[in-house]
Formats: sequence, C-alpha cells, structure tokens
Amino acid sequence: PGDTVIAVMGLTGVGKSTFISHYSDRAKVGKTLKSCTTDIGIHPACIDGKMLYLVDTPGFDDKDRTDVDILRETASWLWEAYDAKVKLAGVVYLHRIQDNRVSGTIAQNIELFQELCGKNGLASVVLATTMWDISPDRATSEARERELVSEDAFWGRLVQHGCTVMRQDSGIDSATRIIRHILAQQSVTLLVQEEIAEGAKLHQTAAGVVLTTRLKEQKKMYNDKMEQLHEKLAEMQERMRRMQEELGCQNQERERERQERELEKQDREREKKAREDEKKANQDREAAWEKDNKDTTGEISRLNEEIKSIKKNQERTNTDQKKIKMGLIRRVWILIW
Repeated sequence: PGDTVIAVMGLTGVGKSTFISHYSDRAKVGKTLKSCTTDIGIHPACIDGKMLYLVDTPGFDDKDRTDVDILRETASWLWEAYDAKVKLAGVVYLHRIQDNRVSGTIAQNIELFQELCGKNGLASVVLATTMWDISPDRATSEARERELVSEDAFWGRLVQHGCTVMRQDSGIDSATRIIRHILAQQSVTLLVQEEIAEGAKLHQTAAGVVLTTRLKEQKKMYNDKMEQLHEKLAEMQERMRRMQEELGCQNQERERERQERELEKQDREREKKAREDEKKANQDREAAWEKDNKDTTGEISRLNEEIKSIKKNQERTNTDQKKIKMGLIRRVWILIW
C-alpha cells in the first residue's frame, strides 16, 4: 500500500518503453512500429533516492489486440491496484510531437484517456510530448504543441482541468523532471477505479461507454461499407452478366461472320473449280474439234482423191467407149461397103 506507482500511457510507438528504460534495464524498447508492450509491465525505478514503480501499459491502437482487450487489461490492473490500497502517484501520457496531424485515432485515444482518468486528480497527470530530437522542424513542432493544448478536441479540456503539459525532449533529464513534478502532487484515484469499486461493469464505465459507442459506430460504418460493397458487387455481377451476354452475342456474331466467310470461301472455291472445269472442258472440246476437223479434213482429202481417181477412170472409160464405138462404126461401114 505504501508503494509509489506512476502509470505510463499513450499510443503504440510514442516512447513509453523508452521513457521507462531510462530507469529500468528490463523495459523493452521497440525498434519498429509493432508494439513491444503487450502486457502490463511494472518496472522499479529510483528518483532522488526514492524507490517507485513505473507501469508500462499497452497502447490502445495495437495492431495485434483489440481496444476492448487492452481496456479490460488496463482496467483490471487499475482495479487490482485500487483493491490492494495501492494509489497512483500520477500518470504520464506520452504523444509523438512529429505526428503531422492529430489523426482520428489519436483524438479518440485522448477521449478514452480522459474518460479513464475523470476530472478529479488531473493535476497528477502530465501530458508529455516525445521525439523532439527527430523532429525536422522545431517551429512546426512547437505549433503542433500549441494546437494540442488549445484545442478542446485534443488536450484543451484536460489542461483546463489541471493536467500539466511538459516535453520529454532530453532523455533521462526531462523524464526525471516529469516524475518529480508528479511526485510533488497528491496521489490520484482514476475514475475507472472508482466506477469499478462501485460495482460498475467494464462496459458501464465512462471509458467503456466511450469505447462501446466507438465500436458501435465502427460496426455501423463497417456494415454500411459492407452494404456498399454488396451493392457494388451486385452491380459488378450485373455488369459482368451483361458483358457476358454482349460477349456471347459478339461471339455468335463473329461465328456467323466466320460461317459466312467460310461459305463465301467455299463459293469462291466452287466458282474457281467450275471455271477450271469449264476451261478444261473447253480445252478438251477444242482438242476434240481440232481432231475431228483434222480427221474430217483428211477424209475430205481422201474423198477428193477418190473422186479424182473415179473421174480419171470415167474419162478412160469414156475414151475407151468412144474407141470401141468408132471401131464398131468402122466395122459396120466396112461390112456395108
């Protein structure tokens, strides 16, 4: 019950484990965006000769775990500490100063952190910006810090209710200044501890309500997106069906055109063959005609020769008849005389 405990909170990758590693060799420092704090880690530290414990908590935007699981684990540890009469000396909430803008995740985590802590005892909460050493433009980083402090949607309301804004910009020196500031304040009981002590279930706590509301909004958003995706899918399926019908019609048209081309080709081939057959027939007829003509010419020549021969024979016969007739006439005359 007499232990001094400080919780270190913030999104994944803001430098929680690095902050604690200044005092404890057991703190695991992440080298990638993957969270290195998957469970509650309690690390002893010594500040100005005083022993205390730094509690490393997992970030609410862990890629491997849901926010519900992380809230359940964090709230469970806070309740166990409260039930064991261990009070928090305070809370360090870390934020990367080089983030280009305060995203929806960061703003939601700030809201969840605010409902986790409640308004009472925020004087023992330090909102610390980290990674100033790797920020390319200090003026821009300072402008981001002013935005965080001035905007109610970010740290504005927390500062108004007593939170202190500090910079974790010089390693162990600035970390020690932050812890000293917390140790100078009164111990704090977080709202979620009081709510659970009064019998509230996790989902009934202010932080649980915020997270549940957010999950419902996310569920509605996902359902809306799913409905939109289903509509798009139906549209795509209908478009695909029409495309398939058009493609089928195009295929049928192409097949009809192919068949027409094939028929035209066949007609051309038939016409070509008919012309070739006709040409050959003409050639055969011409050859036959030439042969017949030659044969006829030969026959005519032979007949002409026969006629000539017959005429000659006829002429000889006539000559012979004349000679015989003249001989007969002479004989008659001789007889008469």
